[in-house]
Amino acid sequence: MVDLSRIVSVVEIESVRLRAARCRSLVRPSEIAEAISVKPSQDAVVVKEPGEDGSLWIEVAFTLEIRSGIADDDLQAEVCGTFELSYRIPDDERFSSEELATFGQINAVFNAWPYWRELVQASLARMSLPALTVPVFRLPAPDAVKSPESDDGE
Repeated sequence: MVDLSRIVSVVEIESVRLRAARCRSLVRPSEIAEAISVKPSQDAVVVKEPGEDGSLWIEVAFTLEIRSGIADDDLQAEVCGTFELSYRIPDDERFSSEELATFGQINAVFNAWPYWRELVQASLARMSLPALTVPVFRLPAPDAVKSPESDDGE
C-alpha cells in the first residue's frame, strides 16, 4: 500500500464541481419494491497531474443502483454522479503517478462523498422515491485500492 502521509500533509483542496449527473426511476413511486437492495460503486481517476502550476484534478464517478430485494436483477432506480476535484500541490513537491492514483481512490472519494450523499438524497426525493441515506464512506481494504500498474484481470 502506498504511504499517503506526505501528500496528505501538503495538498490543499480548491474546489469540488459536479461534472455530470443522471438519475432515473424505472418504476412509479407506488410500485417500488418493499424490500430493496442498494448497490453503490465509485471510481476515481487522475485527470491532470500537477505540472508547473501545481494543480491536480481528480474525477470521481459514483453510481447507486436500487434493485428489488426479491429479484436482484430488477433495477428500480439509479443515480449517477461525476465530480471533479481540484487540488493544489506546492511547487517543490513531486509525487509518483501511483501516489496520485491512490490519493484519488481514497482521499478524493472521501472529499466528494458529502456532495454525492446530497445528490442521492435530492434526486430520490425529486423522483418521489423513498428517502435513502448513503452511509458514511469506509476506507477500502488495502488490497482493494487499484494500482495504475495493475491489470483489471488480477
